[in-house]
Amino acid sequence: MHSWRECSGFVVFRIQHLQWMGIAAAAIGCLLLGGAAVLSNFNDYQRHSHGAYELERFSALLEAVNAISAERGPANSAMAATDAEAAARHAELATKRAETDAAIYNMEAVFKDTIAGQECDAAHARLQSELANGRRKVDFAASSPFAERDPRAIGRGMLAMFAAADAATKLRDLVSGHIIAETPGLAGELMLANSASTLRDQEGRLGSFVVMALVAPPERDPMYLQRMQAAEGIIRSLWSTSVSLADNLLPDPEITGLVAAVQRDFFDGALLLALDAAENHAEDNSLSPAVLTAEYVPGMRSSELLRTAVIRHAVAAMDRNADNALKALVSAALLTAAILAVLVIVAVVFRRTLFSPLMRLHDDVLALASGDHKAPAPLNGTAREVGNIFNGLDILRQNLAEKRVLEEEQRRLNRRLRRLAETDTLTGQLNRRALLSRVDAMFRRADRIGESLAVVLFDIDHFKVVNDTHGHAVGDEVLSGVARLIDGALRTGDTLARIGGEEFVLILRRADDITAHNLLERLRILLSETAVQGKLGLKVTASFGAAMRPAGSAQDWDEMFSLADQRLYMAKGAGRNCIVTEGFSPQTRQRA
Repeated sequence: MHSWRECSGFVVFRIQHLQWMGIAAAAIGCLLLGGAAVLSNFNDYQRHSHGAYELERFSALLEAVNAISAERGPANSAMAATDAEAAARHAELATKRAETDAAIYNMEAVFKDTIAGQECDAAHARLQSELANGRRKVDFAASSPFAERDPRAIGRGMLAMFAAADAATKLRDLVSGHIIAETPGLAGELMLANSASTLRDQEGRLGSFVVMALVAPPERDPMYLQRMQAAEGIIRSLWSTSVSLADNLLPDPEITGLVAAVQRDFFDGALLLALDAAENHAEDNSLSPAVLTAEYVPGMRSSELLRTAVIRHAVAAMDRNADNALKALVSAALLTAAILAVLVIVAVVFRRTLFSPLMRLHDDVLALASGDHKAPAPLNGTAREVGNIFNGLDILRQNLAEKRVLEEEQRRLNRRLRRLAETDTLTGQLNRRALLSRVDAMFRRADRIGESLAVVLFDIDHFKVVNDTHGHAVGDEVLSGVARLIDGALRTGDTLARIGGEEFVLILRRADDITAHNLLERLRILLSETAVQGKLGLKVTASFGAAMRPAGSAQDWDEMFSLADQRLYMAKGAGRNCIVTEGFSPQTRQRA
């Protein structure tokens, strides 16, 4: 039996012989097929492979530039968000910033040596500085309450993010210049990719300038509209001189279709929409930026796809050329088949023991990232190091599954606590705290859409008698019955809340004095004629006091509540079981 050293030496000996045989075969092949043909095909293969490699590297740079440009969308949404939307918009911005940082980190890793140059290093430092400055200004504008938000601060935040995008574009141009210097054959593809990227960036800027004009004071509109026109000029120039001709450089049905889609979706759609919005929006900026954004952004999707497709198809073209050169090289060097066979065997071994497990690992990581915590089928025949990675991934999968269970339980608990905090436990209606937290928003919404409101206070007549006669348990049933009866008779959009004891509040939408009085009269009669406690068949009456709030009124909640409370006491003083509103005198009703 051979020792390990003997076996190892035998293997080395056989590999050496195979290597020599390969060298000899390659030499014979070169002599037979002609060194010139082999060298030419090999150079073509290297040139195209290197071109594909450089384009793939450049795609990492382009992803970082595009990520910085795309961060403007969530930043604009965060700065324009209402107080109710703020949390969601800030979360979206944080997610987008994390994606941008990851893209920048990947770009820095890919172009480490290139960025280390003096000129590129300065551009890279400026990019980091401008991005940090832009984020600070965005956070400053977005952190203030919506009612106090200064449109100028929003404009400064947008312009600062533009400066960050400009710095990224500068770095992109410098790095692409280095790549072109090393690989001149890629000049057309890189210039087209840069133009497509700049086109998409300018499309976003044009939309942002229109949004800035909509939210800014009218006196600042000309400045933003001039910048919008400048962006439009750049867009049309890029389109007419380079991007629209992409299918000439990269003849492919997908590129041709995307060029047509950009013309249709942006130039014939989103651009006309933005220009019309800029030209026709009212002086009081009544056009909603959210509506414009929702209709404008989808029109840029084709440009994003074209931008990505240019690089992808350029890489595919380089790969195809490299494959063709390789095939030609193999055809010219048939006598090197023995070496190729060995390489194929090595490749198969590496594929089965290393590359296939790594691809499986890639799929498992993606599944885990998407929330799939199920354990996959076991994989055998892998290298030990790869097996260790799979073991670590199993531990991570178990930990994430446990974390997900805990997070879901926490969310359920939070929802339950929120319901308990906002709901009256006896009647199931809103409590005083929940009502007060919502009433300002109700008033603002009514003012915005020109809607009058009625604030109504009512309480159950002689409720103490019910408690004293039948006990508090029956009194609680009466309160619950009254709440169910009134809530079932209200219109969609009206609000009922119990604010203490037997006292309730109604907020009626779309209600003038007559409408409110008629609705309250129906409620009063319904309450007096309907048993609200099933076992004893108890019926009760209620007194109502209502205060009207016209749209745009300066009256706040405290004033409306006080006025409604005064009228409730007038109704009680008039004999109870009646309604007092601004336009109607108290009318005492006979108790049922």
